[in-house]
Amino acid sequence: MSEELVDLVVDHGAIALFGILIANCLGMPFPTSLLLMALGSFVGQGEMELWPLLFAGISGAVIGDQTGYLLGRLGGNLVLHRLTRRPRAARTFDKAEALVWRWGGPGIYFSRWLLSPLGPWVNLATGLTRYPWPRFAIWDFLGLSTWIGLYFGLGLLFSRSVQSLADLTDNLTWMLLFTLLTLLIGWLLLRRLRKEATAKVVTPASDPPPDTEVR
Repeated sequence: MSEELVDLVVDHGAIALFGILIANCLGMPFPTSLLLMALGSFVGQGEMELWPLLFAGISGAVIGDQTGYLLGRLGGNLVLHRLTRRPRAARTFDKAEALVWRWGGPGIYFSRWLLSPLGPWVNLATGLTRYPWPRFAIWDFLGLSTWIGLYFGLGLLFSRSVQSLADLTDNLTWMLLFTLLTLLIGWLLLRRLRKEATAKVVTPASDPPPDTEVR
């Protein structure tokens, strides 16, 4: 898939990257981080120009994320109805919503590049729960700029061994996501066990024994 995307951008230029990142930010599972590194490698070897790709990439990603936010905000009931019919998607959405309301802006920021598989779900969650749009827009732009700049930069620096680096960073992203989700589940389980233990310890106080009169 990544090779086909690279060929598409090589053949059609920055406009192809623009469309690919819009689709990716709306939920299409494209390997865009690998694509960005490959394009950075081409730039490093003098085969492509950096600034048109950089502008097209950030513009497409911002438009895709803002569209996802608007879909959540304007079509909340429809989104919820569809999620209830897909339990797995509903669980992923719940994790994205918890990330937004627990960490706020930093959660949005890190979901753009460190936990990118959650990105499209975070867009819906922020819109559906009516998270303030100006704050979402700022943190989203910062995260997308970090993501695109980081992977373009990696491609530029390691243009001779970009495929090995791509495999490493892709595995690292999923490992971090799996680790965070495992820690979250463990924390929720521990919290539930503590509540149950507290409920067993706390029992209703018994009535005091009646006073006995000494004769």
